[in-house]
Amino acid sequence: MAISRRRIVGFMSVIIAVAVGLATPLAGGQPSAGAAGRAYKVHTWVDGGGDVHRVRWNPCQTITFAVNPRLAGKSDRATRRAIADVREAFHRAGKRTGLTFRYTGRTSEVPQNSGSTSWSNRQKAAEIVVAWVDQDRSAFRTDLLSQVGSGYPSGVGGWMLRGWTDDNGRWHGAVGRGFVVINASHNRRYETGFGSGVTRGALLLHELGHALGLGHVGRTSELMYPTILSRRHSNYKTGDEQGLAKLGRRVGCIPGASVHWPQI
Repeated sequence: MAISRRRIVGFMSVIIAVAVGLATPLAGGQPSAGAAGRAYKVHTWVDGGGDVHRVRWNPCQTITFAVNPRLAGKSDRATRRAIADVREAFHRAGKRTGLTFRYTGRTSEVPQNSGSTSWSNRQKAAEIVVAWVDQDRSAFRTDLLSQVGSGYPSGVGGWMLRGWTDDNGRWHGAVGRGFVVINASHNRRYETGFGSGVTRGALLLHELGHALGLGHVGRTSELMYPTILSRRHSNYKTGDEQGLAKLGRRVGCIPGASVHWPQI
């Protein structure tokens, strides 16, 4: 199929996903209406003809990710463990989706929501940037971590999607940039790794789920529930896995994605 290089529409959709640790979910972190009974939720976008498509990455590409771990810990060992947790989260997401991820290393980038063109052009380290942030320090502040109620959430995850038509007028769209932002002031609330309790691994998997196209659900059994709960095992659950499978390799390639999203 011939793909037009003329971009018909370029837009950014950023999904802000709130995870608030052990507290009651705050406004903005609740699942959408009617989601209480759902095992999973996948985000969608509507093309110029009114058709609905799933928000997803092109599964026929290698998706790069980089980590800004400067505020993840106070020692080199803590920083290395944080990076290891991020890499493990991507590994687990890859197993559930069939997507291929590649770690490109550390970065000093802090994702910002300042317009689709500027964001996509400025994010140089990788397709997905994972960063620990601090809203009280200008060098580590991000406008993606919006204040909710009396404080900031533990993390947010999201994506940028572009849509276009091919030479036959068919619509396509793909996510090409994403982010996971972790609130460094909440580091002590989360145990490292993916074991039992309230863990950093669960938080990373939750926000990465958003970056890959999943939304919140109302079932406390699922990891995509808006609050990070204490669990015996920190991993994607049955509904989470079902949703991730609908966003992964088995759904097929997205024609023209590499044209409209040059790979980093």
